[in-house]
Amino acid sequence: MALLGTLKGFGVTDIFQLISQQIKTGTLVLTSPKYKISILFQEGIIKGVTNDNWATDPRAKVLLNSGLIGEKEYKAALDIQKKGSSKWEDILISQGKLEKTLLDKAANIIIKEIFLDIFQWKEGSYRFEDGDPDTEAMLSCHIVTENLILDTLRIIDEWPLIKQKIPPVDYCPVVITPITEEIAKKNSITAEDAHIFDLIDGKKTIETIIRESLETSFDGLSAFVKLIDASLIEVFPKETKEQIDASITRQAFWKRIKNASVYILLAICIAGLITIGHPRVGPNMFFNPVIKEYIKTQKDLATLYTTQRIRPSNSNANNHAH
Repeated sequence: MALLGTLKGFGVTDIFQLISQQIKTGTLVLTSPKYKISILFQEGIIKGVTNDNWATDPRAKVLLNSGLIGEKEYKAALDIQKKGSSKWEDILISQGKLEKTLLDKAANIIIKEIFLDIFQWKEGSYRFEDGDPDTEAMLSCHIVTENLILDTLRIIDEWPLIKQKIPPVDYCPVVITPITEEIAKKNSITAEDAHIFDLIDGKKTIETIIRESLETSFDGLSAFVKLIDASLIEVFPKETKEQIDASITRQAFWKRIKNASVYILLAICIAGLITIGHPRVGPNMFFNPVIKEYIKTQKDLATLYTTQRIRPSNSNANNHAH
């Protein structure tokens, strides 16, 4: 099948549909003023993608930006790769420093965002080459072409509505209400939305959370819009959030001081009353003189009874009891 032309007369969507319907195997090369994309089709299914701008494996950049692998670990794996036949990703996986699922998610982000971009190209050229190409430099995938077309067109249609609700990505989201089963059902909260929600800690910015989530920019931003609309989170400028936290801390401190001052004032008042009013109970120095003399008399009598072995008579005991 000879496919060759410009995107002004034959759009990317039409090209993909034609390849899928005719169950073709080969490579579609799309060229724009920005870069060139090569897409491998096998019996109408997308099996790989490569970009001539990729100087290194793009999955590594995604994983490094997300903090899921360290720069030092990655460079060490590259050094080992140069000396042997193992790839950097296989080395990190074997060392237990990278999970295969995270590698696949990184690839998924790259591929989805590439297709979202090229489906909006208005100028450029295309060329389809039959046969089995060299797939060494390609990012492998398995995507049903018709599904890709539908999902990408849906995103393009929804984006204008979502875009106007997106908060600045350098803002910090804060959880207001936890997600319950009822709330999730009412607001159509997906697993991706819940994943974004779980990463919110009140310190990370929206941009940081999306990078760490390994979700596409569209899915991540859509999740934030949905969580805000559901009143599950609020967002603040990073500096404002820090000021709010500091203000809350100060308020809590002064509240404790205020409570403590009430008890201190109460203690001072009690001490003043004891000093001025000569109460009936209190430290020895504050006893009423009459009570103090009575106690002394009783002590003297008790001492006299003990030293002279005098026992009180029954009448005295009865009187005392009375």
